Amino acid sequence: MAGVFFGALTGGQAADVLGRKRTYFVCLVLHGGSNLMAAFSVNWQMFTALRFLIGMMIGSLTVVNYPYFIEFVGRKWRPIASSLPVFGTGVCAFALSSWLRPDWSRQHIIAAALHLPFFAGWFFVPESLRWLAVKGRTDEAEKVVDQMSRYNKRQKPTNTLQLLKQVAEEEKKLRASGSRYTYLDIYRGWSICWKSLVIQFVWICMSLVYFGISFGAGRLAGNLYLNIFLLAVVEIPACIVTFFMNNKLGRRWTAFIFFAASTVGSFGVCIVARTVAKDDQGIIINVFAMVTKLSVGAAWHVMQLLSSETYPTVTRNLGYGAANTAARIGGILAPYIFATGGDGDIVVPFVIVGLTMAACGVLSLILKETGGKPLADTMGDQVNSFLECEDGGGSS
Repeated sequence: MAGVFFGALTGGQAADVLGRKRTYFVCLVLHGGSNLMAAFSVNWQMFTALRFLIGMMIGSLTVVNYPYFIEFVGRKWRPIASSLPVFGTGVCAFALSSWLRPDWSRQHIIAAALHLPFFAGWFFVPESLRWLAVKGRTDEAEKVVDQMSRYNKRQKPTNTLQLLKQVAEEEKKLRASGSRYTYLDIYRGWSICWKSLVIQFVWICMSLVYFGISFGAGRLAGNLYLNIFLLAVVEIPACIVTFFMNNKLGRRWTAFIFFAASTVGSFGVCIVARTVAKDDQGIIINVFAMVTKLSVGAAWHVMQLLSSETYPTVTRNLGYGAANTAARIGGILAPYIFATGGDGDIVVPFVIVGLTMAACGVLSLILKETGGKPLADTMGDQVNSFLECEDGGGSS
């Protein structure tokens, strides 16, 4: 988690300076290579160093891949980027793999091998046209639009190059001094500063709860591998539902509903632990814990989308990176939450979870709604994101 913290911190800056594509695939190669090397660790010091490097690459990849994805998608279908249950599916696969091959070395080799098919993406996945536009590389951006038009079988607008140049010119005026965007830009001005602080606090809380329950799976009744699998698989349908809820209810209310459900689930665990006989409470507590986990997981998917849409293209990876970095603080603290109970008591941990989720629910309503609005490309936002289609479809 310490590695993920530093990876998220550096990944956001790298994606805004070097580009989404280059940062993504470099981190992907290093992540696969680090996993392969970790499988052959000869002592705990080597293993620890490689785990830290693996964490850094995970942090960078997490920061880059989501904003990179949504910068190609129109406003109506953008929630699908947050509703794809890729994380939960991966945890389910990991639980199954660990059950079949309960050996740390084998697991690292398997993780390294899974990277191989995705390296091919370098040859056909384009750079973000939004990033190219704000960097003034309009000819390259137009080629990406051509590629997207072919893939989507849509007619490219005749004034594409002119609009791309308009974005580039606006950004050039805003940054006439030649300075680069840094993390300070997501706190410069009260209107963006308070949003950044709220988003980061919510991400800390979500990570605290999500990983706290995940790390505490061994304290739930039943088989460890099955519990890890069930805690992940229940997220999948909830995440898919977020696509429809995001478009129907908006980002804020969707997040609030899932935070409320997570609050109810966590306090449900506390009530059952204190009122039901120990022999009968195992399955009931597991169900409430799963409700809590699936709800915070779904809320996290919603917050990914809301957080990314809050920032313009020029600082999107920085804002998203700062949120991910903050989340690692929660991830680092998470194992200690379930250590507070002692002697198997889970009431205190779940009281903390319940209070944390209630706070997130209130804060989610403070943020401004981003649903149905075009992505901003520059800090000035004078062009108002020409890349959005009126029908809500894909870009171009």
